[in-house]
Parts: sequence; structure tokens; C-alpha cells
Amino acid sequence: MSLLSTRTTSKETPLVKNRRTRVIAVLMALIGIFTVFVFGWGSESRAHSSLTFTPLNLTNAPWHLGSLTVVTRWTDVVLGLVMIAAAAEVFVRQPRRAVMARFGGVAILFLLALLFWAARSPGPSPVSSVNITTILVGSSAAAMVLIFGSLSGVMCERAGVVNIAIEGQFIGGAFLGSMIVSTTHDFFFAAIAGAVAGALIGLVLAFLSLRYRSDQIIVGVVLVTMLSSLSSYLNLQVLTPFPNFNTGNLAPNLAIPLLSKIPIIGPVFFNQSGFFYLMIVLVAAVSFALFKTRYGLHVRAVGEHPRAAATVGINVIRVRYINVVLGGAIAGLGGVAFMATQGQFQVGYTSGWGYIALAALIFGRWRPSGAVVASIIFGLSVYLSYELVTYQVPVSIYILQMIPYLITIAVVAGLIGRVRAPAADGQPYLRD
Repeated sequence: MSLLSTRTTSKETPLVKNRRTRVIAVLMALIGIFTVFVFGWGSESRAHSSLTFTPLNLTNAPWHLGSLTVVTRWTDVVLGLVMIAAAAEVFVRQPRRAVMARFGGVAILFLLALLFWAARSPGPSPVSSVNITTILVGSSAAAMVLIFGSLSGVMCERAGVVNIAIEGQFIGGAFLGSMIVSTTHDFFFAAIAGAVAGALIGLVLAFLSLRYRSDQIIVGVVLVTMLSSLSSYLNLQVLTPFPNFNTGNLAPNLAIPLLSKIPIIGPVFFNQSGFFYLMIVLVAAVSFALFKTRYGLHVRAVGEHPRAAATVGINVIRVRYINVVLGGAIAGLGGVAFMATQGQFQVGYTSGWGYIALAALIFGRWRPSGAVVASIIFGLSVYLSYELVTYQVPVSIYILQMIPYLITIAVVAGLIGRVRAPAADGQPYLRD
């Protein structure tokens, strides 16, 4: 997927780039205008929305904050005007960077405006309040899984191997992790098992791509299809007749004293499972390893110009093997983290998250920090699209759940700007 989105950057003229930036700005403005007139002026003048800040899990709950009531009409009008202002800034300044982040921010503001409009009182929804803390906590769980997946993609693609198999590694990690934690009741062993499962899948991808120089995208798709079918078969043959292997355990939260009591941000950053803290450590470790160490220099050299790297003594094949296996292990951990937030393993419940993680990787320009920002945007959109179902928005549930995937298509297709992947990404290396 990354290959399809990145090969024309150097050939684009400034006129083409400016035209694309202005198209993005126009789209942002249209979304803002729609928000102002449909969600803003379309609400009754006396309608209001209540914002609450109490998490559903009251264990180690933060210090209490009272609810906040806002006028729905003017809140959505302000949000729409912010979108229009962002669009005007993009249209006039035509910034070279962070255009995608602005577009993602407008998408999140649109979903929030829709949420306020849906939760208005009087209104058709039985739920007349928006729990901000719950939304942030739920979105952080979704973003955490996507960050694991996008970090896996960064590790692989920086070395020149396209990892389309992230979805399959999620599935393998979630399936094996569920079985291990159900029998041992210890997420530490489940994390190890998930990492091993992801690493083995990565090893298969590396072997076929590097040893036999198979098309990396096709191999990745085949691995995802195989893991999806295999998990369905094992679910019927193992988990269904033996439910003790799939008890649906949830990872406990590890609250940091005092910090977890801070309203709003406490439950989001300081009262999370061990997987959340591990994700933060991995982001820092991958960033440092890729950009501050000799190893990272070798990886980036292999991803940009493998022949030049080989001439100075770098073993291109070995570097790629190591990175693809390590990337697979990280994605396998992401599968266990997903299972730890969802509970019981179910066939198909990763629901294309591996492909969203790939889009986050492209969105973030193949950098860990950018992938984190993109994953947060996608995580918010994923969670809000499901949350809107609760408010009985007069739009089909299937349309709402399409929103994050539509954003994914927009990113991969280059609608919101083209970025350059590592030059040798996806290209087989032939030894002289």
C-alpha cells in the first residue's frame, strides 16, 4: 500500500502541489460550513449538551469534576468556524508540512460536533450527555493498538520491506495471547507468546521476500488471509468446544499514585494497562534506535540505497531479516494489547486495524513520532465512529463505521498529500 502512494513526490511540480493543497483546504472549508449550518443552526436555540468527566471504571477514579452544560448550537458553530479558519490558513499559507495533521484534526472536530449534536437535549437520543473522559480513555486504547502496528511498519519499511501482514500479526498475537492468558492468568506470558507469534509471521514474510524475492505486498496479503482463515478454523475446533482457553480476561490497570487522580488526563495517561506503558517505551526506543545509533544508520541506509550500504560492509539481507522479525514481534504485541482491551477472542474482531496502522505509518511519514500522531487521530476517529451508534444518529451504523476507513483510503490514495517512502521500500535486493 505504501508503494502505491509514494513514488511521484520528486516529479511533482510546485503547481501540482499547490493545487492539491488548495483542494484539501476547500474540503476542510466545506466540512466546516456543513458543521455550522447543519449541526449549528440546525439545532434548536434552546438545545444543550452536557459534558461529563467521570470514567466508567471508578477504581482509582480521579478527583471529581462536575458536568459542564453547553449550548449545542453555538458550540457547533464555533467548532465549524475553527474548521473554516484552519482551511483558510491552509489555502493562504499553503504549508509544506502538517497539512495531513490539519485535515485529520478537522475530521476529529467534525465527529465531535456530530456527537454534541446527537447528544443534544431536547433531542431524539436517549443519551443526553457526552462523557469526555470515557471518550479519551477509549480512544487511547484504540490508538495504542494502532501505534504498535505502525511501529512495526516503521521497523520493516525503514529497512526496505513492506509489511502488509500487520493485520495477520495482530490476529496471531490476539489468538495465542488469549489462549495463554486464559490458562496462565498472566499477561506477561501472553505478551511473550504474542511477540513470538508475530515474529514467526515476520520471519515467514522475510524468508519469502528476501530468500525467494517474492512480491512483498502479495506475500503480506496471503499471510493475512491465511491467518484469518486459520484463526476461524481454530476458533471452531479449539476455542468453541474448550471455552476455558478463551475466558476473555482484561488486562488490569496500573495506576500511578497521585498522577492518576488528575481529572481528565489522569485516567488517560496514568491509569492504564502495562501494554500502554510498554507502547510508550517502544516509541522512545524505536525512535532512538533508528535516528541516534549506528544500527539505525545501517537500517536507513539499507532502506534508501542497499547497494551503497553493501559496498561499505553492511549485510543488507541480515539487517532486513532482523528488522522484519522485530517489527513482527511488535505487531504481535499489538494483537495481545488489542485482546487485553476487548476480552474474549472473536474471529474478525481486528476488523482491518492492521491496514489502518499502515495508513498511520504513511500519514506519519515513516517516522515513529509522526506515526504516533497519526495513530491518535485514527484512534479517535475509530472510537468516535462506534460511540456515535449509542446516540442513535440518523445515519446507518455501517456508514458511521466506514469513517476511519474512508480516511485511510484518502491517506493511501494521496488525497491529502503525497509523501516519500524509503527509496528501496518494497524492492528486492540482488547480491552482485
